[in-house]
Amino acid sequence: MPSLLNLSRLAGYAVYLGCVFLARPVPLPLVFLLGKALGATGYFILRGRRKLAESNIRAALGITGPEAHKLARRNFMILGANLLSMLKMATMSDARIWRHVTFEIAPEIPQEAGRKGWVAVLSHMSNWELVGRISKLFPQYRFGAIYQKLSNARVNRHFNESRARLGVTLFDRKEGFWNSVAFLESGGVLGVLTDQYAGVSGTWMPFFGRLTSTSTLAAALAHRVGVEMVPVAIKTTGLARWHVSVGHPLPKGGTPEMSTAAINSELERQIAASPDDWLWSHDRWKTPRFGFLLSASNRRIFFPPGFHLSKLAPYRILVRSVDDPSEAGLSVSAVRAIKHGRPDAHVTVVAAEGLENFWGAIPEVDEVIPFSASEGPLALAGKIARTEGYQVGILLPGTVRAAVEMALAGVPYRLGPPARFLLNDWRNPPGIPDPDATGEERYRRIAGAAGAAV
Repeated sequence: MPSLLNLSRLAGYAVYLGCVFLARPVPLPLVFLLGKALGATGYFILRGRRKLAESNIRAALGITGPEAHKLARRNFMILGANLLSMLKMATMSDARIWRHVTFEIAPEIPQEAGRKGWVAVLSHMSNWELVGRISKLFPQYRFGAIYQKLSNARVNRHFNESRARLGVTLFDRKEGFWNSVAFLESGGVLGVLTDQYAGVSGTWMPFFGRLTSTSTLAAALAHRVGVEMVPVAIKTTGLARWHVSVGHPLPKGGTPEMSTAAINSELERQIAASPDDWLWSHDRWKTPRFGFLLSASNRRIFFPPGFHLSKLAPYRILVRSVDDPSEAGLSVSAVRAIKHGRPDAHVTVVAAEGLENFWGAIPEVDEVIPFSASEGPLALAGKIARTEGYQVGILLPGTVRAAVEMALAGVPYRLGPPARFLLNDWRNPPGIPDPDATGEERYRRIAGAAGAAV
């Protein structure tokens, strides 16, 4: 009997094929308008994605209030229009597609056959499937792309077959580094998406002033083969109208990390120039489910030359203190380890009255939120919510009340002692395996679970 997951994927594939079939006879401008309507509907239905998009817009662009809501709504509409247009374009000839597209190609891009290949630096901007079509503009090159498999195998196979018909050679991200190197060495042009969260294998560096895991793959390939990195940007310019820019080669530093910083700067410029077009609903600045502090895992952190830490947006950590003064004293080393866990850490301690001066005197504590004995969980949660937002919360007391306070305050990721209510995750950190530890060891264990070096 097929599993529920397989049935859902089969249903998704059926919906996908149905959209392709229905879009085939419909003019592209009408498909674009229908996609905008679907995007507007998605903005109201997909509450979690909408909140994520608005949060990213506020943090990256500094846009707040109604303007952030308006931009997020436009973004969903443009995304829907482009996604539906991509399905339509799969049924169209190049000649028909080119009527809707303008091009700008930097003069440095070699036009003669037999020249070196280059790495095409790509992002999820606008109608990004147009990238597969630009191979027709450079018949002297073979085109390839590094891709990540979709979870729906049937949809993934259909996409791959469509790209293969365009003459694009595909390389699986998990398997294709050396094959990609050989492809570039033979003079091919290789497209690499560079704007997504890179997970545990990435290098942490600033993007719009916020630390995030970043893939250095595009730069590593360019350095390995000695080829240029060329940014390709796509912008939505009107009703079923797009502009494709093949830009000037990016500067290459002495290391892949320095070259990746140049890629990030170019992506920031592209996004700021056309904010409606980028995929804001992607969790680019994701909090890792384990080890959001970076010190214990020795994750790579890189700052471009001349970057000052004062420009780095704070990663706001809320620590709920224990109420007993002697226990609070035992937890200081853990709070210090949390502060030193990442260079952008901003630590706020929630403490009972009588402990605010104690925590305020600890240099690693940036802010203290005091509360009185008369304040219940709801009142304290409201006080926390009225301060600036927090990425994570760490509970030192093993009480349900403390977890309720953080959950009601809207702290999105909450970590504390195991088997407690309303927490996101708990894993035993290496080197501190005892779940029944007490005293200072107990608090060190909590900090270790967050990824601090203890």
